[in-house]
Amino acid sequence: MVRSYQREIATFDSFYAVEYATVMKLGDIVQVIPGYAFRGAIKPDKTGDTFVLQAKDLVQGSPIKGVETLTPIALDVSYSSFLQKHDVLLVARGMKAGSFRSTVFMAEDANVIASASVHIIRPATLNVIPEYLSHYLNSKKGQDDLTQIVTGSYIGAIPRRSLEQMRIPIPDLNKQKAIVDLFKNIQAQQKLLDRKKELKQQIIEATFKNITRHHD
Repeated sequence: MVRSYQREIATFDSFYAVEYATVMKLGDIVQVIPGYAFRGAIKPDKTGDTFVLQAKDLVQGSPIKGVETLTPIALDVSYSSFLQKHDVLLVARGMKAGSFRSTVFMAEDANVIASASVHIIRPATLNVIPEYLSHYLNSKKGQDDLTQIVTGSYIGAIPRRSLEQMRIPIPDLNKQKAIVDLFKNIQAQQKLLDRKKELKQQIIEATFKNITRHHD
């Protein structure tokens, strides 16, 4: 059974309590890899055998599970930083807190690169669950911390070296897993609520349709 939001939020707050986590520099537990900097506009090529993931493709908290929505290109240069399953992705440019969305690359495809608008955060230790790290970066605290290291007055950018210095609370693996499960539970509940709202709207529309039909 999906638990109530009130209980979920209380659980979430308790997991982020300071006493449960060791605070570490991000650069000590991950490798931060910049996305590929194209010289000009990205040119789609339906015959290309490489796919590029851009900031516009990144939906907060929604894992990348395939290449269907990504842009195919013909990559004519040598490039070694193809995305790997479980890479954490972070939008590298934005205008305000909340703009720096994060998710996890969960596709099996080995022919995907990220553009320069995305940072690739690759865990360097088994003591960090990628989904936990992404959820933290998406949290208000994570977004506030990211905003503090942004450079630029209009469209801000997150420098790689500053990101590596950002301090992250890392609880033990059991608590990380519990937080990941918590978010999955909340997402499942939200889907149920969205479906319920959709059904209610369909009932309303059907009611008006019947009324109109009877008066024609």
